[in-house]
Amino acid sequence: MRAPLLPLALLCLTLGALAAPASAQIGDSGLPLDIEADHVDVLDAEKRIVWRGNVRANQGTSSLHAQRIEVFYTGTGEEDGSTGGWGDIERIEAYDEVLYITPAQRARGDQGVYRLAEETITLTGEVWITQGGNTIATNYFVTDLVSGDSSFGQQGDGERVRAVLIPEGDGEEPSN
Repeated sequence: MRAPLLPLALLCLTLGALAAPASAQIGDSGLPLDIEADHVDVLDAEKRIVWRGNVRANQGTSSLHAQRIEVFYTGTGEEDGSTGGWGDIERIEAYDEVLYITPAQRARGDQGVYRLAEETITLTGEVWITQGGNTIATNYFVTDLVSGDSSFGQQGDGERVRAVLIPEGDGEEPSN
C-alpha cells in the first residue's frame, strides 16, 4: 500500500517546498502557490518531478510560465513519517517560453534555472528583462538573490548586451 503513495507524497513535498518560506517560491511565501499544467510526471528513481504543457505557477502577484518545469530533489526517498525524509529541492529548471512576472518586472528567456543552495536564478537564450520603461536584452543573465548582484552576458561568446534606459523625470520629451 505504501509504494503507490510515494509519487503522491513526493508531489506534495514539491508543492510544500515550493511554498515554504525558506525554499523555492515565486512570490509572497505567505500566500498559496497554485500550479497547473497539462501533465505531471513524478520520476522517483531520477529524483525529479516534471510539469509539462502550458505550466503556470502563481503566488500572490507573481507568476512563472513555461512549457516545462522540472523540479530536482535530493534524499533517499525513504519515508520516516515526516516530509523531511523525502529530501530537499535542489533546483528548479524551466524550459521553453519562460516568463516570470511581478508587479515591478518581467523577465523572459528560453531556459531558467533556480539553484536553491546558491540562491541564484539564471536565464539563458533570448533573454529580456523589463522594469518600468527600462529593458535589457542579452543571451545570459544571472542574479544573486541574497546580495542583489546581477550579471548580463558571457565573456568571450561574441554576443553583446543591449540596454535601453529611460531617465526618471517629469515625462516631458526634451526639446531639440
